Amino acid sequence: MGYNSYNDVACSPNETMIHNTIQSMSDKGFLGLGYNFFQIDCGWQGYNRLSNGSITYDSSRFPSGISPLSKFAIGLGFKWSMYTDQGVYSCDTSYDPHRPGSLGYETQDAAMFAAWNTHYVKVDNCFVDPNNNAPKDPRTDFPTRYSPMWNALQAVGIPNMLICQWGVPYQNTSTNTLQGPTAWAPAVSTSFRISDDISQGWTSTLRIYNQAIHASLLNLVGPGRFADMDLLEVGNPGMTVDEQKTHFAVWATFKSALMISTPVPSMTAQTAQILGNKDLIAVNQDALGLPVKLIQRFSNDYDIFLGPLANGDKVLLIVDHSNKARTLAVNLTAVGISSATARDLWAGSNLGSVSSVSQSVPAHGSMVFRLSAIQSAPSTTPQYQAIEAESATLANGAAIASCPGCSNGQKVGNLLSGSTASLTFTGIATSQSTVDVLFDYINCEVQYLGSSVPNVRTASISVNGGAAVTVLFPLSGYNWSGDVLPSYKVRLSGFKSGGQNTISIQSASGQGHAPDIDRIRVPQ
Repeated sequence: MGYNSYNDVACSPNETMIHNTIQSMSDKGFLGLGYNFFQIDCGWQGYNRLSNGSITYDSSRFPSGISPLSKFAIGLGFKWSMYTDQGVYSCDTSYDPHRPGSLGYETQDAAMFAAWNTHYVKVDNCFVDPNNNAPKDPRTDFPTRYSPMWNALQAVGIPNMLICQWGVPYQNTSTNTLQGPTAWAPAVSTSFRISDDISQGWTSTLRIYNQAIHASLLNLVGPGRFADMDLLEVGNPGMTVDEQKTHFAVWATFKSALMISTPVPSMTAQTAQILGNKDLIAVNQDALGLPVKLIQRFSNDYDIFLGPLANGDKVLLIVDHSNKARTLAVNLTAVGISSATARDLWAGSNLGSVSSVSQSVPAHGSMVFRLSAIQSAPSTTPQYQAIEAESATLANGAAIASCPGCSNGQKVGNLLSGSTASLTFTGIATSQSTVDVLFDYINCEVQYLGSSVPNVRTASISVNGGAAVTVLFPLSGYNWSGDVLPSYKVRLSGFKSGGQNTISIQSASGQGHAPDIDRIRVPQ
C-alpha cells in the first residue's frame, strides 16, 4: 500500500510536486491507514550516468536531488520506493533524448537506490531492444533478464521488487510453451504485474479483472507470489464514483497492492472516503494473503466471489455487470453457506445473522461483506455426466485439436467470430430444467492496453435448440495446449427432465471468437 506518481503525473514528476504529495499523504491520514510506501515512477532519471556508471537524477526536475525527498518521507514514517526499467532505456512519455534503463547496470543502480534508503523498487520492461518501446510479443529472456536486478537489490538489503512486464507471455524454451508471470516471476521478485497497464475507464478495469480471475482459481497467487493489478485509478476521470468503488473493492479483495495514484493535495472527500475504507483495507492486508475466487459468473449480470481470511471469516464480493441500477439479491447457499453474521463493508454496518444479502446496487456497483460465525450449508455433491468435446457433433469448421493438458488429450476449437462453426453435445440426461453446467475451457487470447475486449472470449450457448444465452469466459492462462480452466459454472435452462438433451455452442455474433472447449459436465 502506498502512493505511486504515474497515474498522477505520468513520467513528469518534479521535486515540488513530490514533496507536496508526501506531505499531503501524511496530512490526510493515509500513512496511518497503512499507505506507507512512497514511490516515484518514471521520469526522475537524469539523461547521463555518473562517471562510476551509476544512474542519477534529473537535476532540472529535482534540483535538490532524491536524497532530501527520501529523508523527508522516511522522517514522516513512509518507506521510500523507486522505479527503474530492465531495458536499455526507461519507459517515458518523451524520448528525445532517452532516459537510461538499468540493463547491464544493475549493481551500480542498486547501490544508488540503497544510498537513498529504498525499500521497494518497481522494475519496468520498456526498450529491451533499443528500437522497441513496449514489446508485447512473447519473450525467452524474462527470468535471466530480471534476476540480475533482483540479486543486486537483495545484495544491498532492498527486500521488495515488483516486476512490471505487463503480463506478457514467457516463452519457455525447455517446454516450448507460453507461460504467465506466475510461473517464473516469484523466484526473482516479491510481486509481479498480472496484466498490462491500467488506464482510465471501466473497460480497462474489466480487462485486468478478467486476467486475474484464473490466477486465483488455479491457486497461482498468494503470499510470496502476489499478483499486482497495477495502480489505482480512484480519484481520476473515466469512471463513475460507483465504478471507482467497485474497482477499489476488487483490488482489495483480490489482494493486489493498493497504490494511490491521483493528485493527493486536491483530492476530494469522496475519493478519500473510498481509499480510506478501513474494512476493505483490513481485508486487503489480512495475514492469510489469499485472494477471493470466482464462485459463479452470470454473464452480463453479476459475478460472485468468496475468499478466506486469517481468523476464519470470509469475504463475499458481488460485482454488477448489468450496467443498470437495480436490486440485487444473493442467497448464501450460492457460496456454500446457510447463514452467517454479516458486516456491510461499504456501509460500515453490521447486519446480524443473515441467510441472504439484498441491496439496491448502482450500475457497475458492488456489494462486499465480511462474514463471520459461518454455518456451512449441507454438502451435496451431484453426480455428473462428463462429455468430451471431441465426442460431440462438429459442424461448419469446428475442429478437434491436440491438447496435452486437456482431460482426454484433445479439445475442440475454431469456433471463430463471424462463422457458423458449432459444437453440439448430445445424449444429455438431467433431472432438472435449469442446471449449472461445468465447462472446462481454454482462453489464452491475452488483451493489452488499448484493447476494447476485456480479456474474455464469448460464446452463444443454447439448450435443445432454444433461445441462446451469451456467456463470457475469462482468460484461462497463456498456453493454448494446456491452460485449462476447469469447472466454470454456466447456468443453463430448457432441459427436458429424464429425456435426451442437447447443448450447442458457437461464437456470439459480433463478439469475437468462442473459447476452445475441453469437456462439459452436466449434473444428473
